[in-house]
Amino acid sequence: MVRSRYKYLGKRIKDRKKKGLDSAREFYDMIKAILRDYKSGKISDKTARGRLLLLYRLSFKKNNSKIKDLSNSTLLRIRKRIKEAMKEIRKKKR
Repeated sequence: MVRSRYKYLGKRIKDRKKKGLDSAREFYDMIKAILRDYKSGKISDKTARGRLLLLYRLSFKKNNSKIKDLSNSTLLRIRKRIKEAMKEIRKKKR
């Protein structure tokens, strides 16, 4: 079975602007998709955290050249939302 390189973008989440993760809306939609998959039991807490950590890393301009047009305040809000999502996963585990 051949697996796709991308889990969400272009499959469950509409790729809005250029190809790749380059808009704030895509970040927020991906966070929602990861939480939805976690809560429905499709992915484990470890997998969900890993995907959120990758998303967090991609919210830095040095790691994702496609977000150079996003303002720093927007990126800070995205990172804050990712941290909140990680807390939701931690709460469910207990």
